[in-house]
Amino acid sequence: MVSPTGSGGNPDLAPGDHVTGALAAEIANTPFDSIPATALAAAKRLLIDHVGITYMGAAFTGSALHAYAREVGGRPEAVLIGTDLRVPAELAAGINAQVCRNTDFEETGPGTHVGPLCLHTALAVGQRVGASGRAVLGAIALGYALCARFHFARGSDWPRTSMVHHRTVAAAIAARLLGQDAETTARTLSLAWEIPPRTHQAGGVEFMHKRISPLALSSGVGAPLFGARHGVQAAVMAQLGFESVPAEIDHHLKGYDLDILAGGPPPFHHVDGQMELKPWVCSRHCQCGIQALANLVRTHAIDAREVRGLRLRLSNMYQRAWLNEPAPQSYWQAIYSTQWAAAMVVQGIPAGPRWVTPERLADPFSRDLAAKIEITEDPVASQAYWDLDWLSIRGTAEIDVGGKTYQAICTMRETWGSPGMDMPDSVAREKFMECTSMSRPAAPPSELFEALDRIEICGNVNEIAALM
Repeated sequence: MVSPTGSGGNPDLAPGDHVTGALAAEIANTPFDSIPATALAAAKRLLIDHVGITYMGAAFTGSALHAYAREVGGRPEAVLIGTDLRVPAELAAGINAQVCRNTDFEETGPGTHVGPLCLHTALAVGQRVGASGRAVLGAIALGYALCARFHFARGSDWPRTSMVHHRTVAAAIAARLLGQDAETTARTLSLAWEIPPRTHQAGGVEFMHKRISPLALSSGVGAPLFGARHGVQAAVMAQLGFESVPAEIDHHLKGYDLDILAGGPPPFHHVDGQMELKPWVCSRHCQCGIQALANLVRTHAIDAREVRGLRLRLSNMYQRAWLNEPAPQSYWQAIYSTQWAAAMVVQGIPAGPRWVTPERLADPFSRDLAAKIEITEDPVASQAYWDLDWLSIRGTAEIDVGGKTYQAICTMRETWGSPGMDMPDSVAREKFMECTSMSRPAAPPSELFEALDRIEICGNVNEIAALM
């Protein structure tokens, strides 16, 4: 693991003693067999889940990005999901990660929505080099673990700090799959860190309005289109001998906790212990309330036509305008609308593309139902949210039906997709099938799902990519 003796900003560090070099050695030299089976299993769940939702994102938000890829062209190295194109790995990594992120249906564990970037960087570079499925899973696990460490090392002010480490994570994944030694990997990491990031400023007045960006920047996450692509660029440039500023990361670690960056908990704990997948299309920390609502609907066989009122008590995060939208007019508003998600669950519509089609958004019954849903603050949930005690956040659902009122409470710890509360296999499979329904892969979705579920025995991921 990284030695915390390499203090950021120290120009007198000996070669190999700095953080950049230590990270590079860890990335290059960690044996695949040392990655716990539980972490690899989590990486596989992420891969299957995110390949599926990438098809959904491609169907609704991919057209301009796919046209851009056709215009740019290049070596046919990796599949552009949702098309019949193969494009350079850096382009596939960036575009596939972006359309995946554009669903708000993706992983949200430590590192802030880094799942699309990790998965698609590994899958694209894996296709470029003909990597095995085991190597791709290992690279995903390494990247996710590294991102979590950077995330927690940023300290309590993390929402206002730069997302530059996302590019570095993509670079680390690419370096690993390209087979770079520690010296070349160090150049790769430094190059990725040099690329100017967007510094996100959360909490300002403008953040409260309905500023939904097609690059998903409004949620506080650097666009994976650029993070993944630039990470792969840095790795390929370093592979070809391009020089970087030595130990660049070390000179920008003011405010980072180097003990945490050194590893913190046992290796790969963040991968198998903190990854969070989503069962519903909406913001992660309202999903405890949506889970409570789903439990009520299932337990009491509630008919949406009989609903007279519905209330969700959530953290005050969900008083923000783009998350508290009872009348979404567009795809972008619908994927963030808490009321819309609740209305879809009450109607029993499987989560995925059918929630956000133009026909669904225009449906009078769905709109009337969403308009009945009131969101109020639960101060206990708010405190847990702002304390970053996210698994303790709770949501309460109350629903009035036929003169009766039903209530249920659920915490994030009890919500499907949370650490220790994996989505049931049937839910995960249904999510994949739903998400691939509008932008179908080359093979039947069930065949692709089974191939991805056996990826660890695949000798060359291009065999699976051919099914996409």
